[in-house]
Amino acid sequence: MLRVANLTVLDEQGNKLLDDVSFTLHANEVVAVLGPNGAGKTTLLRCLFGAIEHYSGKIYINGLDLALLKGRQRALQIAAVSQEMPADFQLNVKTILETGRTPHQHWLNSKDDNAKRIIASAVDTMHLTKYLERDFSKLSGGEKKRVMICRALIQEPSLLVLDEPCNHLDIEHQLQLMSQLSSIAQSTLVSLHDFTLAAKYCDRVLVLNNGQLISDGKPAKVLDKELFEQVFSVHVEPYLDPWQQWSCCAASIPKKSLTAIREKPLTVFQEKSLTTIQDKPLTTIQDKRANSRQY
Repeated sequence: MLRVANLTVLDEQGNKLLDDVSFTLHANEVVAVLGPNGAGKTTLLRCLFGAIEHYSGKIYINGLDLALLKGRQRALQIAAVSQEMPADFQLNVKTILETGRTPHQHWLNSKDDNAKRIIASAVDTMHLTKYLERDFSKLSGGEKKRVMICRALIQEPSLLVLDEPCNHLDIEHQLQLMSQLSSIAQSTLVSLHDFTLAAKYCDRVLVLNNGQLISDGKPAKVLDKELFEQVFSVHVEPYLDPWQQWSCCAASIPKKSLTAIREKPLTVFQEKSLTTIQDKPLTTIQDKRANSRQY
């Protein structure tokens, strides 16, 4: 569904923000992007939703070259919610949610026969019924985030891109949001800082460090002690919690030990070539994932 091949992004000084990153995301997968601050997570997501247009490499969505898609075509394929909330709209929540249907409206008369049904379904999913008549500017940061995620769902994209969506959310709504993302039939790429949320609700994790893709795979396999030491500079002891789900205890590493760890070379994840990828049929995940998982 999504293919990223040899993606490289440079800043104005020529420093690599992303360095030859390649991966695939299949239909209905929820994939977390993990990494320390400055690893390239937001840069990767910004390339996908069009905020960064100057890059080398290729991004394909449903076989279409993302660089060749115009605004409306891109909006039909990808919906994004960034870390930054929009300027305070002088609009109520209902009106903002309705703008999510803009890419689907007829160019001449703005007709959209499915709008009412799609909006009602998304509002119910995100538990926003009581907010519809409220002024968006009067909402809390977490409430605004939930509205914008709902708007992205209303857009009915092939791919949902979320940059740290759990920021500003209390623990109840963090768990609720990730549970919803894992249970709906929606391909999602989401950057996170919470490893337990990634392990519990995501099918795969991508780990970035210094702009390079270090690891790609199932959370319980990828999130091992060595990775945490070399990428995140912490000692970690993974364990199964009372619900038999992956969790961990973490402790900082003394500076002397940290220097020795950082001297060890990191193995960069190597995605198969794009040609090889294109020759293989994509696997669709059919299951509606339950809220609890075991690894």
